[in-house]
Amino acid sequence: MSLTFHLIDKYDLWSQYRIHTPEEFKQRNRVSVREVLRSVIFQQAIQTALGLWIGYLTDPGDEVGREEFEVAVWAGRVHRAVQQAGIYIPYVLATVGIDAKTLEHNIHTYAAAFGPTIGTANNKPLALMNLVFSSHEGQAWTSAYSAWEIYAAKTIYWVLEPAARFGIAIFFSDSWQYFWHRAMHSNRWMYRNMHAHHHKIYVPYAFGAFYNTLSEAFLLDTIGTTLSLMLSGLTIRQTMCFSTISVMKGVDDHCGYRLPWDPLQWGNEQNTQFHDVHHQSWGIKLYTTFWDHVCNTVCLKSSEEIDELYKKGRLAAEKAEKAEKGQ
Repeated sequence: MSLTFHLIDKYDLWSQYRIHTPEEFKQRNRVSVREVLRSVIFQQAIQTALGLWIGYLTDPGDEVGREEFEVAVWAGRVHRAVQQAGIYIPYVLATVGIDAKTLEHNIHTYAAAFGPTIGTANNKPLALMNLVFSSHEGQAWTSAYSAWEIYAAKTIYWVLEPAARFGIAIFFSDSWQYFWHRAMHSNRWMYRNMHAHHHKIYVPYAFGAFYNTLSEAFLLDTIGTTLSLMLSGLTIRQTMCFSTISVMKGVDDHCGYRLPWDPLQWGNEQNTQFHDVHHQSWGIKLYTTFWDHVCNTVCLKSSEEIDELYKKGRLAAEKAEKAEKGQ
């Protein structure tokens, strides 16, 4: 992904969407592309090795083929929840003048008459479906649940549960990044020794997304991501998706282009332009701007003021470029 943006920059494609000029890229950054690449590759190698080591220590074993087992577990939970709710439903209906037994009779009569049309099996309104699945020990199990209970269980397992886990992971990771990032800008020692390294890049580009000191990378990325995965309980498959999207988002935030068709820049204001403002000498994150609004750390300059400051940066870079060439 970084290489793609590098080629776009190298061959000057879609220059109308570029945030900074090539002159700014050469004049304003305080570190070379080669040095950034060397640092990023070294850091990624260490984090990959650490990830493999942690994975080896915490390996949960073979999880392939457990989908039907997990769906059946959720079907059992849904079934028990309905049984518990059934105790109280007649009393709730009675409070609004509905007789539960009459309602049940009418529903069964309707379902029996229109069963083939609505898809019930053998004209039975609560057709039972047999589930045959294997536990992780290989033991076969057979359970019978209503068709709707199976559908509900599949919806929970494949949609609702992953969505909830992703939400927890994103919120924790976002919070961890924000408050440590803010601390590094508020504490002089932390900024000088941990975070200033990243801000040698005033004109961000894709490779520079993970140009950090090892201490910052370990604190923000390694510890933060590990804790978010542990607290959310993401599976290995979900962890792969979460980590991939996180890295892609970080690269995209530093790409230097406001591409209107880029899906990673849709949905919220945390995009390439937002993060670019943070990298400027006059400006002061990973997923959302939630904590920026809560803690009032959003840049309060108007769009006109920001455009004027960008213009000054471009003019200064062009002047420096001409001075180098002796013009």
